[in-house]
Amino acid sequence: MFWWLAVSAVAAVGLVLRILAAQGGLWTDEAWSMVYAQQAGDPIGVFLRINHDNNHHLNSLWLQAVGMGAPPWLARLPAIIAGTASVVVAALLAGSRSRQGGIVAATLFALSPALVTFGSEARGYALMLLAALLMLLVATRAVERRAWVKSTRWWLALLAFVGMLSHLTMAAPVALTTIWIYLDCRSHSGSREAFGKTARLMGPTIAACVAVVLLVFIAAMASPLGMRVGGYVPFDLADYATALDQVTGWSIGLSAVPLWLRLSLIGTASAAVALHPPQWLGSHGRLYALLILGIALGILLLRVGNASFARYYLTSLIGLLLLIAEAAGRALAVRGPTRGLTAALLIVLATLNLAGDAELIRLQRGRPDGPVGVMAKLAPEGARVAVNRRFEAIVTVAARRFGYRVQLTHGCEPAQFMLIPQLPEAPAPTAAVHCGTKMRRVDSSTTSPISGDAWVLYAAENLQTRRPPVSGPPPGAAESRCLSAERA
Repeated sequence: MFWWLAVSAVAAVGLVLRILAAQGGLWTDEAWSMVYAQQAGDPIGVFLRINHDNNHHLNSLWLQAVGMGAPPWLARLPAIIAGTASVVVAALLAGSRSRQGGIVAATLFALSPALVTFGSEARGYALMLLAALLMLLVATRAVERRAWVKSTRWWLALLAFVGMLSHLTMAAPVALTTIWIYLDCRSHSGSREAFGKTARLMGPTIAACVAVVLLVFIAAMASPLGMRVGGYVPFDLADYATALDQVTGWSIGLSAVPLWLRLSLIGTASAAVALHPPQWLGSHGRLYALLILGIALGILLLRVGNASFARYYLTSLIGLLLLIAEAAGRALAVRGPTRGLTAALLIVLATLNLAGDAELIRLQRGRPDGPVGVMAKLAPEGARVAVNRRFEAIVTVAARRFGYRVQLTHGCEPAQFMLIPQLPEAPAPTAAVHCGTKMRRVDSSTTSPISGDAWVLYAAENLQTRRPPVSGPPPGAAESRCLSAERA
């Protein structure tokens, strides 16, 4: 009873953090998802007509149902629920061997700034995370029993199907779990028997993944525009290091530890666990090591593009948090100074994570609805704004929600405002010129890692606030001319 009370209390804290982080407008990727969902027209359109890597199908269905005028917390509700449920599932995973480890896992998953981020945004990552954790829970229990009922394979297939419709990166934990099951079975029987057992258990799961991939690409092939990608940056080692820094540092509160030392310790420990799993970890050890190393090494060896997107390493983060939780649970069970030192380190880690969460909540993903709010104050009857194409969606969605009249301009069309990205390496000047019109900076934002975009808003120096510059209703999906997002 105490264990469940403790896990429930931690999950409640995680829920509160996600609700607080879900305040503020939809940031760039969320807003584009909303625009695409409305352009799709109906649920069938979500599967057949969007054909963009920014389409997370189950999330898009929800966004289409609630509509562009929905409050941000409602658009993010599935992520909030899934992110909170993941805290409990993580506790069950790590708690199967150590009750203390289960509570530590719940705490890590509840407080991690990265998981609070994913669990409070209108995207598919939180649903994918929940499906992946449930799949791991079902698979580990089946393997540990050395026998499984026929329904187990179909539960795994269903979870994989849901995860893939949430985000296609679900393929990563499916592949790594399949490899782990094969290796575990081979340690108790021959390779041929292990292959047969793995195929019987994971065959339907792999088929479910293939079915979703085929659905996505066949729909894209049937579309005149084909498969659209928001943005692709070739592999760069600096981008790769940035993502690993966020996953191993900011996501778990270890940013103060040098990156090279973090990677050395995590890599060495994971490799050791993979090769010689300690008895107290059992078969879970090799699974966690595969989850940690599989994606990171795969991206490095294959030189996959967009390597700076830390969210693509979510599988590695799952393995890392679960391994830390089980190791901490083991240490807490040992009497003496080890227990006290472990407890102190966990308190420090929780404090650092809460500090990261507080910063995330304060920054509100760069206040994406801020530009429309400022324009509404300076030009209450409506505005014409020259906007960077990446920011078209956030202006469109925020204007629809506020009922504010905005017309997006392009090129040198007359504009009262100009909205551009705020680059961290080059702060925007206080004044600018747009096609001969002098403008002054009236507002700007900063953002946190992983989620959100910083922006700068300029207003014409001779801005007239009394004359209505635009007529007609607030912008809709068609008026925004949202042809492509700048990144997934």
